[in-house]
Amino acid sequence: MRTIAMLSLLLPIAFTPGCKRSQVGQEADQQEKIAQTQQEQSQKLDEIRSRIASLSSAAASQRAQPDFNEDLVAAKRLVSLLSIQASKQQDQEAAATNARLMRCLAALVAGTPASRIQQHLERAEVHLSAGDLAEASAQVLAAAGAAYNPTAPALVPDVLTQLEDASVALSNGDAAKATTVVSQVLGKTAEDATTSDLLVAQMTAIGAADSLRTKAWPILVAQTTHISNLLAAVEKRAQPQPAQQKPATTGSAAGQPTTPPLSGAPAQAPAETSRAAAPPAGDTAPKAETKPAASANPPSTAPAATPAQPKSP
Repeated sequence: MRTIAMLSLLLPIAFTPGCKRSQVGQEADQQEKIAQTQQEQSQKLDEIRSRIASLSSAAASQRAQPDFNEDLVAAKRLVSLLSIQASKQQDQEAAATNARLMRCLAALVAGTPASRIQQHLERAEVHLSAGDLAEASAQVLAAAGAAYNPTAPALVPDVLTQLEDASVALSNGDAAKATTVVSQVLGKTAEDATTSDLLVAQMTAIGAADSLRTKAWPILVAQTTHISNLLAAVEKRAQPQPAQQKPATTGSAAGQPTTPPLSGAPAQAPAETSRAAAPPAGDTAPKAETKPAASANPPSTAPAATPAQPKSP
């Protein structure tokens, strides 16, 4: 009886630690699941935030194009005003106008699509070096927004495909490939013709300030002419290209005679209409009649008539 009593006391003690361990394991699993869900939710929130930031940057890049065109018009006006003042040798007025022109040209250089792409990619490289792929991806998408300009493609360097590759690489976590593509795009933006023309115009305006100090009026007039020519080249690239040429070439409805020969059945209707319109020219109608008569009917009737005549006598 004593042994039974001892066993009854020991059994609860022997089994309770295992139960406690199982409860602790379940709680740990639940906490781990909660931590995983919280981490996934925070990652999704970070992706949404980066996407919103990239979209806002892209929208700002799209809005920058009208500002660039307006600054270009303002710069052209200042150059023409400076040319008039130089021809009249108005040194104080010309100096004030040239100072305004230099500031306007600086804004134009910073506002070119190539410069805006470069600015976003420089920021992306900073985030890539820090290991922040989300912010780097946002800057790459903003650069792609600056590179997308279907109305004036000659104004923008052709880097949109490479920027899309960099964005895909960042989404896949491949920072090395994204860094390589970003450096390649930066090399292309450094060769942009619009930015280089505006930089030359800016340097020419700085030289015009020296001409004003020395009162070298013929040199100043030549400098204003050079700046005007550079701005005209930039304006030519910034002009929107009409997209009506593509529908004109593809729209074969205007060239209706080319489409009927491609399809056999519809070709008969325009042929009949042309014959109905052809009666004033009488040469085409008999030609059309003699061709079917010589094609099939005479050979079939001639052999049938010749054997019938010798058999009658």
